[in-house]
Order: sequence, then C-alpha cells, then structure tokens
Amino acid sequence: MSLKEEKLVEEEIKEKVNNLGFEIEYVEDIIEGGKNIIRIVLDKDGIVSIDDCELVSRTIEDDIDKLIKKEYVLEVSSPGLERQLKNIRLYQKYTGKEIFVKLFKKIDGKKEFIGILESVDEENSIISIKVDGKVININVAEISSAHTTFDFDSSIKQSKVNLNELKKF
Repeated sequence: MSLKEEKLVEEEIKEKVNNLGFEIEYVEDIIEGGKNIIRIVLDKDGIVSIDDCELVSRTIEDDIDKLIKKEYVLEVSSPGLERQLKNIRLYQKYTGKEIFVKLFKKIDGKKEFIGILESVDEENSIISIKVDGKVININVAEISSAHTTFDFDSSIKQSKVNLNELKKF
C-alpha cells in the first residue's frame, strides 16, 4: 500500500474514529514477520486502552476490507509513551516537547539529536529543534525516525511507587 492508499484508509475511517472519541495519529502499511499489517495508531484525552482498540477495530474493519484487497492483519493500537512522529501533523502536535531524531545523514557530525521541538514549517517540511542552546533546522525527508521522549526517572520520582515492591515482579 502506498502513502496515497494509507491516506485513503485514514480518510475512509476518520469520521467513525472521531465519533468514538479518538484521533488517528497515523496509518501505516508494513510487513512484519512476512505478514501485511495495517496499523492504525489512536490517541485521545486520557489513556487508550485495549478495550478502546478493540472497539475501534470492530467499528472500522469492514470499511478497511472494502479498500484493501490483499490479505492483511489489522492492528489498532495506542501511541505509547514515546510517540512516533510519522507525519508533519504530529510534529506540529508535539511542538514544545522533547524529541529524539535520527537522521539518514550527519548534520554537524551527528546523526542523532535529542532536543526541544521549537517549530514546524509545514510548507517547506522543516522542523527546528533546540539542542544544547543551539537551534538545528532539519528537513523532514532527512529524518529516518523520530519520537517524543518520556522521562521515566522523573515519572517514578513524582509517583508514590515503592520500587522495592516492583522488584517482586
């Protein structure tokens, strides 16, 4: 399935997904373990549960079957703690957040950066991230992967979790 077809799937199911209270982060068609997988990643205010994913899957599966003629596995999931940045819309959504970016080719001798996503120029597909006080402009086409970051240490410190209790598991 091409990017055009992924967009077609997204447009076909968007209204139903939105009516259920979710937003589509992205749609992708990939091959894993020799299987064609149509992955729909959802978001909403709060946590996307397994039950939420099942509800959306059952609601949209017939619509996707009408569009996709090949054999596939439908996977509906939450975006997780570290959100994959798969399109310009997601870069805009997470402006102001810390992100990790991995490039195809080096910039300033580096292929990986962690910094604050300062701005997004949608028209030119350029993002600007602030790394160690310096702003770096990157064309989205030069990015092999990118995601938001999650500070696990800070999260644990802020919660009342007893780490000794967790060690039992």
